[in-house]
Amino acid sequence: MSEPILRQVLTLAPLPSAPPPPANALDGRLVLVLGGTPALRASIDAAVGRLGGRACGWQAEQGRPDVPGPVDAIVDAGVLGSTDVTAGSWREPMARTVAALRYVYDDWSREASADRLHYLAVTGMGGTMGLAAADGAQPLSGLWAGLAKTLPREFPACDVRVCDLGPTADPGAALLAEMLGTRLLEVGVGDGQRQTILPRKAAVDGAPIRLADTDVVLLTGGGRGIGFEIALDLAQRFGCRVMVSGRTALPDAHLPWLTCSDAEFDEENRLAFQRRQPGESLQQVRRGVRGRRQAREIWRNLRRAREAGADVTYHVCDVSDPNEVADLVAKAGDALTYVIHNAGIDAPARLPAKSTDQFLAVIDVKVDGFLHLLSAIGDRPLKMLCAVGSLTGRYGGMVGQLDYASANEGLARLAMWAGQRLPYPVKSLSWPTWDGLGLITNLDAAARYMTPIPVSEGVDAWRAELTRHGHGEIGFMGEIGEVSPQHLRGIVVPSDWSGRSRLLTMRFLLGELVRYAPPGELRTEHQLDTGWASCLNDTMVDDTPVLPVSLAVEYLVAAAAWLTPPGAEQLDVHCLADVRVDPGRLRALDGHLTLRREARGGWHGDAWQVQVGLSTVGDEDEAFAAEATVLFGVGRPTPPAPPQPADEGVEAGPPVRAAVGYRWSPYLTDVGPWDRTPAGWTADVAAAPTDWFTVLEPPQARLPLAHLEALVAVSPEDGDRQWRVDRLWLAEGGVPDRVTRSVDGRVVGVSDPDGRTLVLLEGAAWHAS
Repeated sequence: MSEPILRQVLTLAPLPSAPPPPANALDGRLVLVLGGTPALRASIDAAVGRLGGRACGWQAEQGRPDVPGPVDAIVDAGVLGSTDVTAGSWREPMARTVAALRYVYDDWSREASADRLHYLAVTGMGGTMGLAAADGAQPLSGLWAGLAKTLPREFPACDVRVCDLGPTADPGAALLAEMLGTRLLEVGVGDGQRQTILPRKAAVDGAPIRLADTDVVLLTGGGRGIGFEIALDLAQRFGCRVMVSGRTALPDAHLPWLTCSDAEFDEENRLAFQRRQPGESLQQVRRGVRGRRQAREIWRNLRRAREAGADVTYHVCDVSDPNEVADLVAKAGDALTYVIHNAGIDAPARLPAKSTDQFLAVIDVKVDGFLHLLSAIGDRPLKMLCAVGSLTGRYGGMVGQLDYASANEGLARLAMWAGQRLPYPVKSLSWPTWDGLGLITNLDAAARYMTPIPVSEGVDAWRAELTRHGHGEIGFMGEIGEVSPQHLRGIVVPSDWSGRSRLLTMRFLLGELVRYAPPGELRTEHQLDTGWASCLNDTMVDDTPVLPVSLAVEYLVAAAAWLTPPGAEQLDVHCLADVRVDPGRLRALDGHLTLRREARGGWHGDAWQVQVGLSTVGDEDEAFAAEATVLFGVGRPTPPAPPQPADEGVEAGPPVRAAVGYRWSPYLTDVGPWDRTPAGWTADVAAAPTDWFTVLEPPQARLPLAHLEALVAVSPEDGDRQWRVDRLWLAEGGVPDRVTRSVDGRVVGVSDPDGRTLVLLEGAAWHAS
């Protein structure tokens, strides 16, 4: 049984003042300043100059900055400078942003250094990110927040921030302090306060709203996907009339492709490419196939509604056209009590592959569609206005979703702004992917970012929101999967998220980003101290604390996860090959250890491999400490069979600790008595991973560290300085219980209470350096 959907609301959390950046933080850097009032731009320009940089503006006619040279940072005030909250008022400033991003694209997309590029989106909702009403708030500035959060998908090494600006004496200094000196992805400053958004788990607790059979519900974008599922549910459950709309005109019901079987429909679409007319492009054929598929889905959905006796009617309406929206609202009549804005389009493609008009059209449907509805509704006494968005706005989108994330964050802030002004409830619902429904083009790819939610649970959660009072943005969380390093470092991870431990572990093992160019390169730096990394005091070389061998291997595994190739959603780590760890090079001198890690990914034939190395940094030099080749594969790995029974006549006593320079505190390798088996030996391990770090929430390693350390301790000796493994297989996820060892000690493993192999090591032994 799956866990219930986590429902979250947004609250504000106070923050200390941001530390000022170093005085030379922008030495030699060119900072492009976009949008804003003349006073704001002047303040930013002055702050850039004080930090050693040069500020420049944008020449729209020439399509380039007004100062020559490569741009190193963009401070984008977007639509600020205007209090106009009307349809289309965002288009010119957003087109300027898109043009600027196109200008820097080649340079920024190739850049790997993590300390050069910055993009700061400046929003204007009073310093509260829209969670509280503010005079002169500009909700359309939220468009740039969604864009900023998704920008690392286009520019992996770009450091991004969102700063919501309220009344501030020196806004330029405040903005650059956030861009250069802090970690949080989204912060509000104003009136002497600094705060961030803290998501909080909360049940639906508003006063009930009665949805009656006399009500009319208007649902834009409700002919297909998740919109139709809630439309059908409401009509069946409450007997109300539900009007759904879409841009697709329904064809004549007698067309064969509309009523044929799925197999026949697929064949018809295949033949469409063969019958392509002279001058007809493949794109036009694909567009025709897509249109037929959408019309067929709507036609089938309406048939479902008729067969269920549900009053669901379909109306053609382009929500980006104010006249069509006004006509649609008028058709609903005086009984209209619910308006749900669910319309949206998503055409994921990297920025160079889409035109500016295509980019703006995605925003148009979400944002201008909502504004057109507000205008058409007028002073009607609704029971609720509901804006339907996506978590791509709150947490950033997938590759190719700059426009979609921008649209959804803009819609969410617009709905918050409207809710502070209207006499009835206004909610914004931010959804993850629904399993098999919605605008997601590639469900497998989407599932990498967040676990899709079941359709039935989504409908139940949506219905609960529509029948309870409330305001603001409500998010529904699956478990977060793939994130960018910028998001991992910058988002607040609430204590009640089910995936909190995993995210905090990923953050810990990521360390400080130095270079990042996926899927080919990752460089990071890590600082450990005996004051909180207590495991450093429990392993020694020559009486000096060292990093445990098992934890060094964990750092190697963790690096590879950041270099999974695009389009290979099913790949996972299968094993580590040619593992070498030299614990004598992992010493914590004076109680401190600095690690540098470098990983490089690439195809070797049909296999994806990542070469990972760890080195330590001393006073004068950098020394090799550990390395491995991480091998990826599809599905569960298939390790070799466990050790077979030993040949008769081979006798050996139970495993003993290796007589090497690497020494352990007793509890680290505290195993129960070794029991003889036909294949070798087995023992229980008393694992206490929380003792490795004296922090509130210690990292939860992928490897069974205590069990692996016990196996390191009894590895055969061909030397005494370097621990090596031919193959380390990661076979299953589970709770580690026992360790096993072949008679000759060359094959060892970790199993769960049911005897399933979790980790298997071949050729584990100590060698001379």
